Amino acid sequence: MSTGVVKSPVPRARGPRPGSLPWLLKKQLLWQWQALTGGQRAGLYIALGVLILGVLGGYFALRSVLSGLPLSAPLPDAALGPVLLAQAFFVTLMLSAAVRASLVTLFTRGDLDLLLQSPLPPRVVLASRALGVALSAALPAGLLVVPLTLALLVLGVGRGGLGLLLWWWSASLLASGAGLWLTLGLVRVLGVRRTRTVSAVLGALFGAGIFLATQWANFSGGRGQRSNAVVEALSSFAPGQGGWPGREAWLWLPARAAWLEPLPALVLVLLSLAVFAVSVLALTRQFVNGAQEIAAPEGRVRQARARSGGLRFASGSRATLLKEWRLIGRDPELLSRTLLQLVYLLPLLFSVTRGGGLRAAGGTGVVLLTASLTAALAHLTLNAEDAPDLLVSAPRSPAALRRDKWLAAVLPTVLIGLVALSVLALRGALGTSHTLFLVPLLLLGTGGTALMVLWQPLPVRRADAFKRSQRAPLLNTVLTLVFQGGLSATAFAASSGAVWGLATLTLAVIALAVAYGLRRSDVR
Repeated sequence: MSTGVVKSPVPRARGPRPGSLPWLLKKQLLWQWQALTGGQRAGLYIALGVLILGVLGGYFALRSVLSGLPLSAPLPDAALGPVLLAQAFFVTLMLSAAVRASLVTLFTRGDLDLLLQSPLPPRVVLASRALGVALSAALPAGLLVVPLTLALLVLGVGRGGLGLLLWWWSASLLASGAGLWLTLGLVRVLGVRRTRTVSAVLGALFGAGIFLATQWANFSGGRGQRSNAVVEALSSFAPGQGGWPGREAWLWLPARAAWLEPLPALVLVLLSLAVFAVSVLALTRQFVNGAQEIAAPEGRVRQARARSGGLRFASGSRATLLKEWRLIGRDPELLSRTLLQLVYLLPLLFSVTRGGGLRAAGGTGVVLLTASLTAALAHLTLNAEDAPDLLVSAPRSPAALRRDKWLAAVLPTVLIGLVALSVLALRGALGTSHTLFLVPLLLLGTGGTALMVLWQPLPVRRADAFKRSQRAPLLNTVLTLVFQGGLSATAFAASSGAVWGLATLTLAVIALAVAYGLRRSDVR
């Protein structure tokens, strides 16, 4: 009688099989949640609070509107136009988020070399990343869509709630496919490094497109007439009216799908799945090529330098300024912030001739926005230095280097502010004396804001410059707000010659003096 060793069965790990698409998607979602909340439970509590408030607000807002409507019938023709315009707004937000998320998810995380060298098929890796991009694209619209969906379900409007949810996920898949094509197409033409910059620009422009569209009346003049024309055009945006096609046309398919009409909903789901699948299948090779470019950038840089005929060096202040401006031009996050601030400045420049209040707002906005932009630039040039040991060993004094870095943050914003004030003056919104008074305020706002950053250094890595954990102390933030707010109030008072502007100017100078008294040296 033989005896053998009885082997206990190896317990299988719970969850999806390692290396499979669900497993990669789970890791992708965990990474995105960590990036969104910083790994803290407070983010979850805030999200739940916002969701509850949104559901309550949507419930009370829709209860009276939907009380007398036949909820089981198709969506009325008069409602298709507004619903389609709202969907266009959400798609713009989704596309903006998808462009930014595509670059971060595909090429910025730094783990692609490990994944592509593993036995995992590159197509599976790209599919998991593309689904993560779809989730990122869905988040901006989800802040409104999810509470609205839950409110509709609570009210018993299952058709509207489920249809809206179906449209939301289908639109996020379409936005993800469009973001992948745009990002990987740019990578093929421009390379990964330049694509980071261009993607930040496109993401900011997509996100600000709707804002600029709402300000079209200010751009084109004749505000009252243009506003009436816009209202009339929107009221006639319906099937069979104003030259628009009938209800059965493809134009109205997304709006009808959001109300869960069977054929439009089926077409939208199949179209979104097909676009997403084709995007993953067609872009796998380009995805691998982009990842290989990241893994071996040095050789290509040396080849490019060899073709250009060697290196050329600048000296002195010019070298420092060029170095800082080149690094700023390669920073996607800063470029997107800069573009958004400039976009918000455009309506001021085109609306200042509409009245005295807006004229005052024009000069005030220029002073405030340029000072705010200077703070972001100074944070990069003065604080975000990845090689401080090289600066210490440089053949220049620390004071000269700090001065050059300060100038690198101030000069671009001063130039932008001077151009904006010149536009205001040429359009007759600012008188000569008013413009001459605003120029010193502009110089004081930009230079003083950069000095406050210089006096209270916060050394960070450039990659972490805009993370939530890398924020200035509360006192520094308060002093900066008081300084910028005081100068902006002074600019506003100057438009009417109000004497109280001297008090706000004194308050701003006091805030600057307090920041100087609390100054400390850079520990690096």
